[in-house]
Amino acid sequence: MKLIKNLIFILTFIALSTSISFCNTDDIKLIPVGKVVYIYSDLKYPVVESILSEQAKSLNCQDVIISIDCKSKGKATTLDDMQNIMKLEKEKVTAHILRKGKDKAITMTSDELRLYQLSCTSGGVGTITAIDKDGNFVGLSHELSCVKYNVDFDKIKIFETNFVQQKKSSKDDVGFLVISRIGNFLGEITSVNNFGVKGHYNNFKYNSKQALSIAKPKLGKAYILCTDPITSELNLHEIEITKVENKLSRIKIVDDSLIKFRGGIVKGMSGSPVIQDNKIIGGVRSTKISNPREGHITNIDSMLGVGSN
Repeated sequence: MKLIKNLIFILTFIALSTSISFCNTDDIKLIPVGKVVYIYSDLKYPVVESILSEQAKSLNCQDVIISIDCKSKGKATTLDDMQNIMKLEKEKVTAHILRKGKDKAITMTSDELRLYQLSCTSGGVGTITAIDKDGNFVGLSHELSCVKYNVDFDKIKIFETNFVQQKKSSKDDVGFLVISRIGNFLGEITSVNNFGVKGHYNNFKYNSKQALSIAKPKLGKAYILCTDPITSELNLHEIEITKVENKLSRIKIVDDSLIKFRGGIVKGMSGSPVIQDNKIIGGVRSTKISNPREGHITNIDSMLGVGSN
């Protein structure tokens, strides 16, 4: 109970951050955050934002469109030129794409191309895990899909959000946090890898009394620090570490409020700090779609890029 009260008091005053170079675990002290942010980036190339019809079979959501070739219009490399090709009737086109980092050339018709919605920006939601004394942060606990291949890192911005509500997970789907973006610019993400993001938070004020050491997870009781489904305030929610692995660890949700109001882990909670024995051990990474009460965390060593990971 003392830990819960201390963390609630500490996190009343917390903001965020983004850019990191952690060397070893001996002297690392971080402030756990648990704040949900809006992530925005301008993309180098358009991406498939959504698929508008079941008849569209050639492209996948988040495919990066490097160019589109057709006989009458030539090569299109901008979103405007690609949209002009979409207006053509029954013309053969070839899309040169990046799919999970691999080059592909896909042939289709201009009619099918119209069934995809393309975008040159990317927006999403995630959670900041922890911040160091210099305002550097880690968060999200997993990669940023197409952003990994398709942005200049000085263009990934984070913004403050208002928490609105959360949608409960169902049997066949994973719920998600519903947020409202505020215009307040907080900082920028400077690197992305398989274990999350790093960046810098502007105008962050560090207080050593708020900082916790880091540690490797161990089996047993731990806590997720995240927005409470009832009060919409940051709070600790009990979980169990069920298996410890080198880079990731498995968890099970125990907290009644997360189970009742969210079904467990939902989208937007990725990066929520995990606390065990008053130390930061990782960030929420993923949930099992068939059972959102179970999931994985990314161990803090993997997020920081230190130790054996």
